Amino acid sequence: MDKYKNMQLFCTVVEKGSFAKAAKTIGVTPAIVGRRIADLENDLGFVLLNRTTRSMQLTPGGKDYYQGAKRIVEDVEQLEDSLTSEHQNNPSGLIRLSAPDGLSPFLVEAIKAFREAYPNIRFDLNFSNTQTNLIEEEIDLTFRLAFDLQDSTYIATKLSSTTFGMYASPEYLENRGVPSHFSELEQHDCIHMGSNRYGDVWTLIVDGKNVTYRQPWTMVVSNTTALIQALEIGMGIGVIPSIFVREQINQQQLKELSGLTSFPEIGIYGMFPTKKHMPYRMALFLSFLKQWFKANVQ
Repeated sequence: MDKYKNMQLFCTVVEKGSFAKAAKTIGVTPAIVGRRIADLENDLGFVLLNRTTRSMQLTPGGKDYYQGAKRIVEDVEQLEDSLTSEHQNNPSGLIRLSAPDGLSPFLVEAIKAFREAYPNIRFDLNFSNTQTNLIEEEIDLTFRLAFDLQDSTYIATKLSSTTFGMYASPEYLENRGVPSHFSELEQHDCIHMGSNRYGDVWTLIVDGKNVTYRQPWTMVVSNTTALIQALEIGMGIGVIPSIFVREQINQQQLKELSGLTSFPEIGIYGMFPTKKHMPYRMALFLSFLKQWFKANVQ
């Protein structure tokens, strides 16, 4: 039996959790699955799985082999997909995404619209405000908001743009007053996004000059939802990409403080490891995203 086929089967066994479930997936009997895994272990010279009638557990060698085999199987699948899926009427497969948590409403809406056209393409979403190593974490596509992209490790495509804004709730402004000049911020409670890749400061443009502003922040948060909630309930003033608070502005839960400062445009980028052997489903999704962001964000 071809070793690559047995490698595929071994990955299926690990992911399904049993010989019986793997057998059902590929349409053979559990006994055949057992024989093929035994053949693979004989070829390798070590045990991959410790198994009893009730349980199955990867050996240390089996865990290492699974991680390597999984990468090989996925590389082959992506290669075949990149060559053949363009001629298929029904593309399928999994796309793994990583994005800042503030983009979650937009991406979920975009994925819903995309899957109406391609229902067999599935998604695994990870929303995090920390930068992602796409190769180590096996991410197909990540999103980044940046004034400029300094990381040339990955391939990037610009999807849209937004800007930062300074916001507070009507309640806060009524109680504490509306600052009329940049210097008056020192008299206010300011909340900072702690996972900001630009550090523990606000980068502002005041009177045409770049100004780095910092104060003893009333609160530092690492989650966009928490920052927006703090602003909504009147805890202070915050700086946040305007794309993240469109709903709150429309519902008058937050007000933008204008005239104090301005911000440069910030790009919204999609980034992926390489164009080599890009699966057709990824090419479809990237093309869709460009049009979707253009229609729904800008």
